[in-house]
Parts: sequence; C-alpha cells; structure tokens
Amino acid sequence: MSDCVEFSPLELDALQETMNIGFGQAAAALSEVIDMHVALSVPKISMIAKETIADYVRNEVADPAAFCMVEQFFFGRFSGTSFLLLPQAESRKLVELFGVETDESVRQENLDVLEREVVIEIGNIIIGACVGKIAEMLKDVVTYQPPRFLAGPIEREFINRHLGSDECLALVFKTLFTFERQNVCGLLFLVAGAESVGWLKAAVDDMLSGLV
Repeated sequence: MSDCVEFSPLELDALQETMNIGFGQAAAALSEVIDMHVALSVPKISMIAKETIADYVRNEVADPAAFCMVEQFFFGRFSGTSFLLLPQAESRKLVELFGVETDESVRQENLDVLEREVVIEIGNIIIGACVGKIAEMLKDVVTYQPPRFLAGPIEREFINRHLGSDECLALVFKTLFTFERQNVCGLLFLVAGAESVGWLKAAVDDMLSGLV
C-alpha cells in the first residue's frame, strides 16, 4: 500500500461521519420501499489494500463461501468499483422483510430470483447514497453502470477478475441495518485508484479545515 494514499485516523473518522449522513438518506429510501422503519449506520470504516480484500472478508464473515453481492462500477473524478457483500443468511433475512416466507413452500428457484431482486434493489440504494455523498464532497457528478448480482466465495481470483489493475485501495464500510424486527449486517467496499482516493483525501481535509 506504499504507492497509494493513506488516511489518518481523524480523516477516517470524518469520512465515517459523512457516510453516516449518506446512509441516513439511504435508510429513508429503504423505509419507503419496504414500508418499515429502517436505520442504517456505519459502525466501522477501514482502509485496506486491494490484495487483502479476500483475507478481510474471511476474518469478518463466518462463512465466506456463502454470500450474495451487488457489484456496480462508478465513474467521475472519483471512479472505481463498489460492491455490497451480504452473507447468505443475512440476505435471506432481507427477503423475509420484503414479505416473503423462506420455508419449503417457496420453491428454491423462486427464492433465488427473489433474493437476487431484493439484494440488487438494496445494494443499488446503498451504493448510490454512499458514492453520491462522496461525489457531493468532491463537487463532482458520478455515473453508474447497472448493478450486477454475484454469489460465491471471494478469493484472490475473484478480486483480480472483477477489479481494475489500477485500483489499489478499498474503503470498507461495515454496515448495520436496523429494522423493526431484526438487524442485518453487511460490508460495503469502494475500491479505487490512488488518484481518485487522493481527491477524496483532499476533500476530507478541506472539510476538516472548515471546522477549525
């Protein structure tokens, strides 16, 4: 990670507070979709090298071989790859919150389709809120490719296949969804190159200097 930008603890704290605002907006949008009160928070934010993403997931997720993920590319001054990762047990909780019972009466293929649709919709909302908040900090406009649903283990081969060679750093937001009946945990990754991350660091520093 020596060739990439590094954030100080103060800068990460400031970015976390900013992202909590964006996640608050995402929670309001989710509340409308499922007609239920939703709170979204970022209890943990980390900056890691792209090469360590697979190891990070294995340390954070009980069963890293069973997960659902929404991947979305974004383009602007801050460009890169975003993906929301949910352990499969957590994604099934979300399906239930959308009013679908996940028992034997629901055929597996139908359940898989419903799970895909629910995870894509939630991922699209959360990624848009997070990346959009960063774009706002940079006074930038970001465009997106359509989100894609993926499932399976995250290994180094996956990282090399899905992330650009110029991307070196990953901002990791450990997210907590608080619903009326239960909580759901997930991981949101924003992976970008040194130039994009440098712009973000400068924006955070400007924000901090304005508070002095």
